[in-house]
Amino acid sequence: MSQETIVHILSIEREATKIYDDTQRQAARLIEQAKDAAAAMREQTLAQAHQEAGRILAKGRRAAEAERARIIAQAEAEAQRMETLSTRHFDQAVRFVLDQVVGHE
Repeated sequence: MSQETIVHILSIEREATKIYDDTQRQAARLIEQAKDAAAAMREQTLAQAHQEAGRILAKGRRAAEAERARIIAQAEAEAQRMETLSTRHFDQAVRFVLDQVVGHE
C-alpha cells in the first residue's frame, strides 16, 4: 500500500469521525428541542385543561344558582299559600269560637 493511499484512508476516517461527531451533536440538539417542545406542549395542555375546568365549574355554579333561586321562589310561593290558608282557617276558627260563646250564653 502506498503512502498516498494510507493518507487518503486516514483522511476518509477523519472525515467519517467528524461526520459522526457532528451527527451525534445534532441528534443531541434535536432531542433537547423535542424535550423542550414536549414540556411546552404539556404546560399549554395543562393551562387549557385548567381553563376548561374553570368554564365547567362556572357553568355548574350558574346552574346551581338558578336551581337555588327556583327552589327559593317555589318555597316562598308555598309559604305565601300556607299563610293565606292559615289566615282563612284562623278567621273561621275565631267565628266558630265566637258562635259557640255567643250561642252558650
